[in-house]
Amino acid sequence: MSCSILSIVPYTVLPPVTGGRQGIAVMHHYIGMVCEDHMVSTETNSPNHNYSFRLHPIMSGSKFRYLPFYKYAAMAALVKKYNISSIYCDHPYMAFTATLLSKRLKIPWYMRSHNIESERFRSLKKKCWPLMYLLERFAMKSASGIFFVTQEDKETAISRYHIPGAKCHIAPFGTPLEKAPQGHDEAKIKLAADLKLNPELPFLYFLGVLDYYPNTQAVSFIVDEVLPRLQKKGIACQVIIAGKGLPGNIQQQIANTPNILYAGFVPVLETFLVGTDIMLNPVQAGGGIKTKVVEALAYNKIVVSTTTGAAGLQPQACGNNLMIAADNDWDAFTENIITAINTRPQIPQSFYDMYYWGNIAKKVKEIMVND
Repeated sequence: MSCSILSIVPYTVLPPVTGGRQGIAVMHHYIGMVCEDHMVSTETNSPNHNYSFRLHPIMSGSKFRYLPFYKYAAMAALVKKYNISSIYCDHPYMAFTATLLSKRLKIPWYMRSHNIESERFRSLKKKCWPLMYLLERFAMKSASGIFFVTQEDKETAISRYHIPGAKCHIAPFGTPLEKAPQGHDEAKIKLAADLKLNPELPFLYFLGVLDYYPNTQAVSFIVDEVLPRLQKKGIACQVIIAGKGLPGNIQQQIANTPNILYAGFVPVLETFLVGTDIMLNPVQAGGGIKTKVVEALAYNKIVVSTTTGAAGLQPQACGNNLMIAADNDWDAFTENIITAINTRPQIPQSFYDMYYWGNIAKKVKEIMVND
């Protein structure tokens, strides 16, 4: 059965410079491979040259775009012009517009819930989180179906917002890789040369947008809690912190600490991900699945994580490549690092069966067509 969807993404996703933007752009790229995907988004997006979805930049970059029914007429015209069969919204922000389109044009609408947004707002101490709670509840009750990134988010939504389980589905954050990449040793030698490091040491890394509080906090945990414990135990290793936006005071602290390097922006991410050995993920704030963890596992890294940092993952699909310690238990976290250094990574095929974007997109299409 044919499928043509109108995707509403009311913010810049191209270029995909963050994990969140990348997840949205890549998800729609794979959906566009199995059905027509017409993405309505902002004029602030760069041209769409490398993705299968068709971009319609009809929204301005103004905050007014979040007002109820913004650009309703233009979206309705697109629905009619392209014979749209379903509407798909990333996040609950455009729920009023999607609901009106759905009712008037008699087509279903689906929401992609990247996390429980009201809970994320609350954990980040945003004062408007009660308003997000009301909007999110309205969106989930109004939508024909909801795609959650994690089983935990699905269960939370069913309980908190009294959503029927039948319209709740799982579509995790994925990976474009269908199997583990090769060439680790060669990539590590090149990475070591680029960063002037000793390739004989295990390379432990943390990668992310570093002016985002949960990531900034995670780097502080590595510097203040994890690295001193490794040094006390005499573990020889090199920690690499990568990404933009790390506050200057933490940069200075790293500069004065042995065996840790702030690499900043990584220009060739492929070499970095293939050449490193272990991902450190001491994250203890924020909601939803941590996209960089999925990325690391796809590259056959062992991930040493806190419980919060591993939220949303299916451990049974990750084999021995995922090691979890309770939040704030830095002794256990450190012991897991030592175990990881002495473990050969071997991500199972079941990981790619569950997390490969192509499989996820096919499932999303089948639900929208057959619901």
